[in-house]
Amino acid sequence: MMKNKIAFFLPSLNIGGIERVFLCYANNIVKRGYNVDFVVCKREGLLLADLSPRVNLVNLGDIQLRKSLFSLRKYLKEYQPDVVMTGGDYPNIMLIFSSLGLHIKSKIVISQHNFYNIEVRDLGLWARATLIFMRIFYPLADRIIAISDGISSFLVGKLNLSPDKVIRICNPIDITDVIAKSNQVPSVSLPDNYIVFIGRISAVKNLNMLLQAFDIAKIGDTCLVIVGDGKELSLIQQRILMMSKKDKVFCVGGVSNPLPILKKSRLLALPSFSEAFPTILLEAMCLNKPIVATPTKGALEILQGIDGTFISAGFDDAADFSALIEKAVCVMDIDMSQYVKKYSSENIVEDFLNKIL
Repeated sequence: MMKNKIAFFLPSLNIGGIERVFLCYANNIVKRGYNVDFVVCKREGLLLADLSPRVNLVNLGDIQLRKSLFSLRKYLKEYQPDVVMTGGDYPNIMLIFSSLGLHIKSKIVISQHNFYNIEVRDLGLWARATLIFMRIFYPLADRIIAISDGISSFLVGKLNLSPDKVIRICNPIDITDVIAKSNQVPSVSLPDNYIVFIGRISAVKNLNMLLQAFDIAKIGDTCLVIVGDGKELSLIQQRILMMSKKDKVFCVGGVSNPLPILKKSRLLALPSFSEAFPTILLEAMCLNKPIVATPTKGALEILQGIDGTFISAGFDDAADFSALIEKAVCVMDIDMSQYVKKYSSENIVEDFLNKIL
């Protein structure tokens, strides 16, 4: 008996949290005998190499997301997957809009991975328009996945969505894959002794505070490695030049596999203003790395009560964050395996299939 066809839709497979989560879903679901399509607007991105060859990659024509309406409608009419899922505000809206008026069997599933945060607010009128579109289109989806309790509250409270449509499924982590990839040779040169930040270089990541905290931290010759790319990179590089420890900060850019860098680090620092359910925390836990984070809803949901993890009191106290870094670099021989198992891809993918099919 032929199993269901499940499709995932994203603009591309450039490095990003949602892209990594969807790759984990696609690669694990195809192992279970399902037919899986991965639909992209552009066939590009470093993460293309991580997509299983058993997954059917569908390119809508190397177009921008905003121009994908008719191509996506054509795909839905021609292929009619049992389920098609996407994530991110704009892909969510585009998928729902593309499906309107089509007499197809496909179940439209969207997923929400972020709050109405500092980056969105900076967009002004466009951000308010986005919220309006979300309130209009999101109720038309068959299912809306919230990746955390905080996101569930946001969807129901802020967007006034029906609790019956919102289902909570946290991001999966392929523990075996994380450990295997962490054992690869790093793709960049690294100092001998360092702490690491991994993520987009953007305003919401609050890197200025991390740089201040690192600059005053009494941690000997320990360096700071910043892994990632983004529109704030040049500003961060300028800020580094003003630091007393400027020679101990290394920006290595975006890499397709940051896990070897994480494995060799002393700790992971995540100073964000907002995080819904950051996969990088789960990856650090897989590798038993100490973590210092700000009190985002995602960090609080994942890390509270776990040895070797430290959560600051606020988002702008560099001295407090620095003191936690000083404590965390002294942590040795921790075992977080019992905490990360519940987020394993085996458990989450099973939950996902049970809830969406």
